[in-house]
Amino acid sequence: MRVLHLARPAAGGVLRFLQNVVPRLEQEGVECVIACPASMHSSLSPLRTLRWEVSDRPHPLADLHCALQAKGWQKGYDLFHAHGLRTAGVLALLPPRQWLFSLHNLPPEHLAPPARWLLKRAAHSAGRILAVSQAVRIAWLHHFPQSGEKCEVAPGGVDVDAIRPDMIDRLAARQQWNLPESAPVALCVARLMEDKGVDVLLRALALRPEWFALVVGEGPQRDALVRLASELRLEERVRFTGFLPSLDSVWSACDIAVLPSRREGLGLFALEAMAAEKPVIVSRAGGLAEVVLPDETGWLVAPDDPVALADGLGQAIVLRNRWRHMGEQGRKHVLRHFTWEHTAQHLLRVYRGLSSR
Repeated sequence: MRVLHLARPAAGGVLRFLQNVVPRLEQEGVECVIACPASMHSSLSPLRTLRWEVSDRPHPLADLHCALQAKGWQKGYDLFHAHGLRTAGVLALLPPRQWLFSLHNLPPEHLAPPARWLLKRAAHSAGRILAVSQAVRIAWLHHFPQSGEKCEVAPGGVDVDAIRPDMIDRLAARQQWNLPESAPVALCVARLMEDKGVDVLLRALALRPEWFALVVGEGPQRDALVRLASELRLEERVRFTGFLPSLDSVWSACDIAVLPSRREGLGLFALEAMAAEKPVIVSRAGGLAEVVLPDETGWLVAPDDPVALADGLGQAIVLRNRWRHMGEQGRKHVLRHFTWEHTAQHLLRVYRGLSSR
């Protein structure tokens, strides 16, 4: 079977999905090629790629060119697999003969009429629609309830073997980030944008002076968040590390992980933290509520609520003697339900079902 994956510019969940799932599909005998902008090719090496310059935002003529280009590739593949709403909308201009698409994030609450028209065409013509969480599926069906029979949940995952929380000595890791040896430390890895709620974490920390935090990532809100930390007098307790190619040192330095998102399709960082045997505090937003087992692998708190998050941090301190056990349970939970191997096997079943039609 030959499958063409198609993606818009991506640096987050979609990119990690392709990097991890495509090699596993190929190990199962599926020949995969990825059509995507040239800017992504180096991140996908040594996987096979085609240049497909889909942009982040709609451009009617450019989108039609991309749809025609994809149509021209159709004879060489048994199946097209589009990733994300934007890509699905472009393909819907000239729907492929046999295709499916994955929803990696929550769809917008409101769709502009052109986007609604295109996505309705996509829902009608695609053989299967895969959502990374039940929350994403429900949000999609709110817009397109007629596609319920073909829309199913296919969660993403993590590469458990690549997560190495004990590679660096805890004390050395704390010294690297200038953190006290015995203070509780929370880790947040996220793109610094409004949806991720890092500002909520900062306001919660202002209410919990015993906590320190590592904030890993870059994004459009970085400067505003640094200013907010200064206004809240958190300079001594919060470290903004920027992008890190490896999380080994921060896994070793932290005690728990926090993801205070306002909107979240699944929350890969929460899964990675559990795989690293860290208890997690996450907001009850989108797919995060499906990932964390309350009081077993972590805590769920109300989204966009610094007081609720501060209460969660306080509860975590009270239950400090349970951190190790909760971390162990988290890793078991991920191994049982959220590995890339599980994702690849799910896709294989879907591909075979579509190709047998």
